[in-house]
Amino acid sequence: MSHASQEAPEALVVVGDRFEEFLANRGTIGYSALLTRLRTGDLPESLAISVGQGLSAGQLDELRELVELRTPAVTFGKQGLPAHAEQRLTHKHKQRNVLVGPVGQIGERRFVADLVLDERVEVLEDHLTGQHIPAITLLEAARQLWTVVTEQFFLTGTDRTRFVIGSVDSSFHSFVFPMSATLSYELLAHTRTPVGTVFRCRVGFHHGEATAPAAEVEAEYRVIPEKISAKQEALAARQAVASEVTRLREQTAPAESVAV
Repeated sequence: MSHASQEAPEALVVVGDRFEEFLANRGTIGYSALLTRLRTGDLPESLAISVGQGLSAGQLDELRELVELRTPAVTFGKQGLPAHAEQRLTHKHKQRNVLVGPVGQIGERRFVADLVLDERVEVLEDHLTGQHIPAITLLEAARQLWTVVTEQFFLTGTDRTRFVIGSVDSSFHSFVFPMSATLSYELLAHTRTPVGTVFRCRVGFHHGEATAPAAEVEAEYRVIPEKISAKQEALAARQAVASEVTRLREQTAPAESVAV
């Protein structure tokens, strides 16, 4: 006895409206256009949605509600609907500038999180060229990931700390597009010193099931008690100002007259 096979559902990648050039690709749809279709019912018999980049937390909530009203005809892909990491763990003051999702641990020294970009994020709102996500945005996402991982899994105690970057080395192997993407964190070294702890890590950016990263960032950073870091910074600032004032005085001092 044979059965007719079911047709595969229509599939769309939804991204923020600002990714205009990327939206020229077949199979993509802007957030506003998708909401209109969900509200009016202008939908195929079956629709699968992959949530890409550019949506705010409020837009993600609204999308969830509308899709739930259209279930089971409309569903999310297996990646589901992304969420944002706790704002305090990323050291950002504005929620829209949080670029990573909650972190999951997949090994003793390995962690993963979703890339979750709001199109209004500070490192994107004034720089968007072409179809890909700018490198400066990825670097900030990497910084947020290592900050969240360190705060959540490696720091103990209640004393306030500061993160001081020692070095950053980045490699961009291929474009990272505004589709669903994940970040991986691997702790490479972990050294305690009399003044804080030094971490060295590697962060990778991945699309879909690809094991090879589209981009990688290796960084060394030190976590220092806030009281010590504040004193070090204040001393360095005083020395910098004193040096600049001395240089300025020497440049503007009147030339000594020469007797003839």
